[in-house]
Formats: sequence, C-alpha cells, structure tokens
Amino acid sequence: MTGATNEQRAPLDVLFLHVPKLRNYSKPLGSFSFILYPPIGLLGLADYLRQNGRTSRIVHLGVERFVSGSLLPHRVVSEHRPAIVGLDLHWHFQSYDVIEAARQIKQAHSNVQVLLGGFTASLFADEILKNFPFIDFVIRGDAEIPLLDLVRQSETAHRFDSIPNLSWRGDQGPVHNPATYVANEAMLNSICFTDFTLMKDYQYFIDSFARYIRLDDSSDGFERTLISKYTSYPVYIGRGCAYNCSFCGGGHETHSRIGGRTCVALRSAGALVSSVRDLTRFGFEFACFTSDCVPPHLADEFYARIFDEITQLQLPIQIEVERDFLPSPSFLDSFQRLPGKKSFVTLSPHTHNEKLRAANGLHRYSNRDLEQCLDQMEARGINSRICFTCGLPFETREDLESLALFQKDIRHRYKKAQLKTCVIEIEPGSRMSSNPSSYQLRLDRTSFLDYYHYHSDPGRNHWLEMGYTRQGCPDNSEVKSFFCTHFCEKIGAGRFSPFLCGSLAALRKAGAFRLVDGVLALRPSRKTAPVVSRSQTQSAQSPRKDRT
Repeated sequence: MTGATNEQRAPLDVLFLHVPKLRNYSKPLGSFSFILYPPIGLLGLADYLRQNGRTSRIVHLGVERFVSGSLLPHRVVSEHRPAIVGLDLHWHFQSYDVIEAARQIKQAHSNVQVLLGGFTASLFADEILKNFPFIDFVIRGDAEIPLLDLVRQSETAHRFDSIPNLSWRGDQGPVHNPATYVANEAMLNSICFTDFTLMKDYQYFIDSFARYIRLDDSSDGFERTLISKYTSYPVYIGRGCAYNCSFCGGGHETHSRIGGRTCVALRSAGALVSSVRDLTRFGFEFACFTSDCVPPHLADEFYARIFDEITQLQLPIQIEVERDFLPSPSFLDSFQRLPGKKSFVTLSPHTHNEKLRAANGLHRYSNRDLEQCLDQMEARGINSRICFTCGLPFETREDLESLALFQKDIRHRYKKAQLKTCVIEIEPGSRMSSNPSSYQLRLDRTSFLDYYHYHSDPGRNHWLEMGYTRQGCPDNSEVKSFFCTHFCEKIGAGRFSPFLCGSLAALRKAGAFRLVDGVLALRPSRKTAPVVSRSQTQSAQSPRKDRT
C-alpha cells in the first residue's frame, strides 16, 4: 500500500479527491466521520478517462487520514502531481470540508486547476464561483464527456466556452455553458463502476469505510458491536429519477434543472450482475440496489432476471433492494432463492397517513396493500426493512402518535421486518427547498453559504435538525423529543431513551468504550478479501450476450 515515491510517480491528468464530512460530534458516540461513500459515479469517471488514454486516481481523504495520519489535502496533491484536482461535492453535508480542502490545495499549488462536481456543486455553481476564487470549474450534471473535454482543453488551447455542462470563471464573472450532455444507456453500459483498483488504498476503504459512519479512534470490531454495521456498496442501476418527492434533492425536477436530464437511463441487467460479481470479489458483505429508478411496469421482471443470475452464479454476497412500488409475488419468489440469506427488501411508506403521503408526492400504495405485501414476505421468510419519516410538511402531532402505534403493530405482526425512522433535513434542490411557501415552510438554509457555515460546526446533529419550521406543526425540538422517545432504534427504551443516551455518553467519557474496544481487539478480525487485479475486474465488465 505504500505506492511509488514522488520522483517515481508520473503526473496525473486528474486526481479525484473524496472529502467526507470529517468533523462531527455526537454526545453518545463522540467524534466520527460521515459521508464515507464517494458518489458511486466517481469510479465510472476514472474508468472513462482510462478508456480514453488519460490517467487518474481516486484518493479518499478519510482513508488517507486512517492510513497515514495526515489530513492535509495539499500533500496528497504533491504526491500525485495532477493537472486537475476534482473534488466531489454531491451531498450538502460536505460543503464546509470540501471548500476548505480546495482552499488549502490552491494555496499550496496555484497552478493546479480545482474542479467541483455533484448535485450540491451543480445547484450552487454560480454562488460557489462568485464566493470562492480558488475554485476554477464546476461541472453541472453528468460529467463523462465534459471532464474529458476539460482535460484536453486544459493542456492545449484553454478554451472552455464549448465544453458542455461546464461553469467557469470568465473575465466578467462566472460563465455557465449550456447543459447539453446527458449520459445515455450506451454510455453507462460502457463504463465500469466497480474497479476499486482505481482508488488508492482501496482495501482499507472496503474493510473500514464502506459504511454509514466511522468512529474516530475505534476498531472495526468495536464499531460492529456498537452500531451493528456491515460493509456494503451501492450497485449503479442508472441515472435519473421519475418522481418528485417533497424532501428529496435528487428528484426528476432537480435532474432536469442541473443537467437537462428528462428521462431515466438504465444500465442493462447483465451490467448490474457484473457489478455484483465485482463487489463479491472485492469482499463486500452487501450489494445494495438502493435507488429504484426502474419504471414500475418493468421493475419486477428486470430485478427477477438479476436475482436469477446471481442465484445461478451462486454469488454469496447479501443483497439489499429498495422498491418504490410494492414487489410482485414473482419478484419475491426470485428474491427468496438468492444465496445470501441475510438479504432484505426495503420499502418506504414514510408515514401511516395516506393523505400526508399524497401531499408530499409519496403515495404509491395503500397501507392495506403494504400489509398484504408484508404478509407475502413473511410467508416466504424474506427479511424486510420498512422506512418511515418524521418532519414531513403538514405533519401533526396526531400523525406522529398514530405512526408510533402503526409501527408497534408492524413489529408485533411481522417478525422478519426491521423498522427504521429518520428525521428529514432540508436538501438543496428539493421541492421543499425550491418552493417552501407551497409547503408552508420557513427555511433556515437557502444559499450555499448557509450550508457551508452550518456544516462548519461539528456539534450539529444532522439526524435531528430539520432546518425549517412548519406552520401549525410540531417544531424541531418537539420532533426531536418524540423521535428519541418513540423511534430511536439504537436505544429503543421509550421514555427512558434520553436517560440511557446520556448514560452512554458518560460511559464513553469515563473510558468504557476504550476498555471494550481493547477486549474486542483480541478477537480475530474479519478476513479481508484477496486483492483483485485490474484485469480480473475488466474481464468481469467485458461485453456479454445479455448486455444491451
């Protein structure tokens, strides 16, 4: 894992730097890192550059800190000597950390061009370029061809006005080229999204960072005991969304606004199976189909083809599949046959109140239909995860109370069902964010600088702060209190949950965590997967008869 020295390493065309939200603090858990997954399209961008004779490398700054103890992005740039540093700013949680990393890079390497991409960067491209002069470019929306064009222009003519989807700083201020490039299915099927050899120290990422959060100064065994985590990675299903849920920043309108996408582009079933095969070889425990962009009338047959081939290949990896609409019996039959017996289906009704679901663009099935589907899964022995939401526009105290009762009934009736409840946090690009008055909201954060300053504070509890006030509805403090008492699955002690949470914090401060961690360190660690060569991965992604 040491790599070549600076003298031996050839300069890169692009260094991709993933910057998690590194500064977070929770009273019971202490300091931790968040947004550990890079955007799943990042490996695809690196592969696309490689296919076109360009060099790139992905460095995960959380892994870099774990391996070398360094949290200095400009030193990573010195090691790799790129012409362009591309930082993903996909999730708004990264806003502060990404901007500060870019600032340090430009101060130390004034000749390096700094590029941002991702949903948040795309939505706020104009504001970012106006306020942060060390940011040279933002690619809005899809990035494969724009990035390759930028690499070519940066080393030759330096003419950026013809590059699609590119925002850049002209003599008179930010210039936003038309968003005319939208990746189609042929493009997505030609790219490998699962070659982790393109990431520096990728085995450390797989073993210790392919999770939701990572506690600072804790072993993998301790984290698994405390938080019950497994290593997982999303399967790249496609690009785009057909829906406009009130709170989601990745809906149809957002895709259209930032990149001109008007339809969903799907990868083929064969390409998805190849990705699952790669994830198995690299040693992930779960492959997650967590973005259901498949049209409802095609979804059951589409997924069944994938499950049947995984079963035929006897891939031992566990599968999570998220469905926006309820799965059919034929889907469930195929899912039941999967080799991974910890696999589960995720359904997201969000709330028990069907009228509230409809008011937020979430009503895709009735409670009665949901329960009938759970009956079918229970009869087949299929694990399920049922996801609910607090903080929806128009939600009353009575809605929260009835949701708690509904969940109690679900737990009693369905032993294979796991329940998960989250508090909404305002997302840029969502309907709630772009049109708050229609949802009777007053927003705390509207500009990029609002998100940047908000996320500079490690003590912000991003799971319990909505970022908006709802007219005539429970305020943030009431939602937080209700959540901790009724919906926190980690503590799960009802009205005693806040007390136990405080006790856990006291134990952590007293050193109990370190003591338990030391005991767990004596156990054998999870066996890491063998290193997978680039040729093996490319072979898995080679054209097949079932790829369209």
